Amino acid sequence: MKLTRDFVKVGRFIRCCGATAVALLLTGGASVAMAQKASASLQRASRTQLQDEAAQLTTQVSRSKPADRVGLQGRLSDIQNRLENGDFKPGDRFVISLRQDSVRSDTLVVRDSLRVAVLNLPDFSVVGVLRSELEEKLTAHVARFIRNASVRATLLTRVSVTGAVTRPGFIYAIPDRPLNDLITSAGGPANNADLSRLTISRAGKTLVTGKTAKRSVEDGSTLESLDVQSGDTVYIPVKRQINWQMFIQLAFVVTSLLFAFLQFLQWYYNRQEL
Repeated sequence: MKLTRDFVKVGRFIRCCGATAVALLLTGGASVAMAQKASASLQRASRTQLQDEAAQLTTQVSRSKPADRVGLQGRLSDIQNRLENGDFKPGDRFVISLRQDSVRSDTLVVRDSLRVAVLNLPDFSVVGVLRSELEEKLTAHVARFIRNASVRATLLTRVSVTGAVTRPGFIYAIPDRPLNDLITSAGGPANNADLSRLTISRAGKTLVTGKTAKRSVEDGSTLESLDVQSGDTVYIPVKRQINWQMFIQLAFVVTSLLFAFLQFLQWYYNRQEL
């Protein structure tokens, strides 16, 4: 009877552990989704929202432990840099559509001077301009020269897709484009591609990797939800493969050494018997 009660207790313990593991997995998935949603909203954040975020981070830095302070200060520095210098860098692109009597569209490229040529109008400066402010600022710029014109701006994210893809290189994509579509634009994964080890990096720092990256491809997560920005790199490594030639050579060497060792033992014991 005592043994039976022990088995029942063990069974209950296993079921409890299983339920806890499932809860942790669900919580982890929800945390990833919330983090991706927060990243997306931060990319589109207004100046007021960024200022509020900076104020909150400043308070957190002053109250945080030294171990947590570095990460908070890094986030605060990024937001302060955005507020001062804006979101655009040389090489960034966006599509502008100007509607008046007819519709005119053009793809604008940010030059080294952080200015763009808007159709046949004077240049427009993107210094200090946030993503959320672009359309409003462009509309005000165009209104100085053209009356009753509506302006629509579509941002393009410049991403480098490298590794095991058919056509590696830079790709311009709208921020709400799924990550798997971006890979398709690069010709799709090669036959030896390992999507489970896909990584997204920025300036040498890995942002997304492992299970999170694999889930992002499978779930169709967008570039914006993953906080992918212009200049980031999507890298797809090749599958790990066994080098059979090296394996055979190593096996031959090991076998040869074993055979030589056995020959030595035979010689040694034969000599002992003499």
